[in-house]
Amino acid sequence: MVKRVRFSVDDILDGATAAVHQHWRSATVAHVTALLGAPSGSIYHRFASRDALFASAWIRAVRRYHAQFDGIAAISDPVQAIVETGLLVPRFCRANPRDARMLTVFRYRDLQADPPAGLQEQLHDLNAPVGRLLAQLAERRYGRVSDRGLELVALAARDTPLGMVRSRIGDPIPEWMDEPIRAACEAIALLDDR
Repeated sequence: MVKRVRFSVDDILDGATAAVHQHWRSATVAHVTALLGAPSGSIYHRFASRDALFASAWIRAVRRYHAQFDGIAAISDPVQAIVETGLLVPRFCRANPRDARMLTVFRYRDLQADPPAGLQEQLHDLNAPVGRLLAQLAERRYGRVSDRGLELVALAARDTPLGMVRSRIGDPIPEWMDEPIRAACEAIALLDDR
């Protein structure tokens, strides 16, 4: 008879995400096992190392963030599409504070340079949806994808809103922050790409 699995992979990733929310980069497998009431063997049976565990939770959070992009294509005005993309940052952080905190634990390029065992394939092109979205927004806004246009769109839709909420990630993001984020994103999106 097959033994029933007590903790699913998602249960363990939820535990890792909760541990990071409480302890940030000092989170350990012991924190995860304490939160789950699970033996460490349950974790190491599925994840080769601490880094593989926490990087897997980070990858899941990245994919959850990317899942928001689908509605942007339906916004006909390109400036508003850029602004709404920028507003995904505070909205995601507000709705998913644990995943938002998880996203601050690693940098994509660092994980790509030295991926935990078994995660190379999952990390390959993980951020491709962001690149595609930014290129589409630049094409819509400027009629072409120039270096300056792409940088302006990235600044408006990603970098500025992230910079504005970074110090609050993991804590409640007040709704009033959407107004200055919207204003900053729109001001940048209205700039010419020439």
